[in-house]
Amino acid sequence: MTFRFSSVLVAIFLLAAPLQSAVAAPSPSQVVASLNTVLLDVMRNAKDLGYRGRYGRLAPILKEIFQFPVMARVAVGKHWRALSEDQRARLIEAFGNMSIGTFAKRFDGYSGERFDIVGETQGPRNTILVRNKLTKSNGEAVEINYLLKSYDGRWRAIDVFLDSKYSEMAVKRSEYTSVIANEGFDGLIQRIDKKLAAWADKG
Repeated sequence: MTFRFSSVLVAIFLLAAPLQSAVAAPSPSQVVASLNTVLLDVMRNAKDLGYRGRYGRLAPILKEIFQFPVMARVAVGKHWRALSEDQRARLIEAFGNMSIGTFAKRFDGYSGERFDIVGETQGPRNTILVRNKLTKSNGEAVEINYLLKSYDGRWRAIDVFLDSKYSEMAVKRSEYTSVIANEGFDGLIQRIDKKLAAWADKG
C-alpha cells in the first residue's frame, strides 16, 4: 500500500533526533503490539474502569510509545518559535494529556474486537509505517496505522493514521495553529483543559 506524506510529516522528519542503533530494542511492530495488548485490556474492562481509570491505565504506555515533545512542536507549527520555555513545557504536557484522553475516550467498550498487525511499510527518512487494524465481531475492520521513527535507539510513534490515510497530526496542526492565531497560547491550553475536564465529568 502507499500513503501520502504531508508537510506535517516533513516537519516531524526535520525535528527528528539523530538515529541510533535499535538492534536491542523492540521492533516497530512489537511496539505497536504492546500498545494493542494494553488497549484490549482497557476495552475489556472499560465500564469498570470508567474514563479516569482508562486514562490512568493508558498513560504509562502512551508516554513510553509516543514522542510527544516532537509531536507538540509540530502541532503548533511556526508558533513554537514565539513560545517561552515555560509555555513549551506546558504545551508538551497538554498535548500528551490530550492524546491520552483521546485514547481513553475512544476505546470505551468491548464487543469481541481484536487487533491484527498486517505488516510494515518503509517510509522516507528511516520511518516505518506499521499497518494495524481493529476487526469488529461482525468482521468489519478499521485501519489504525502508526508511523514510527527511531529516537536514541527506541522506536517511537509520531503519528496515527485512521482508515489508513487520515493523519491525526495534520488535524491537530490545523486546529492548534488556528486557535493560537485567534485566541493565543493561553486560549489553546484552556480549550484542551476544558475538553479533558468535560470527558472526565462524563466518565
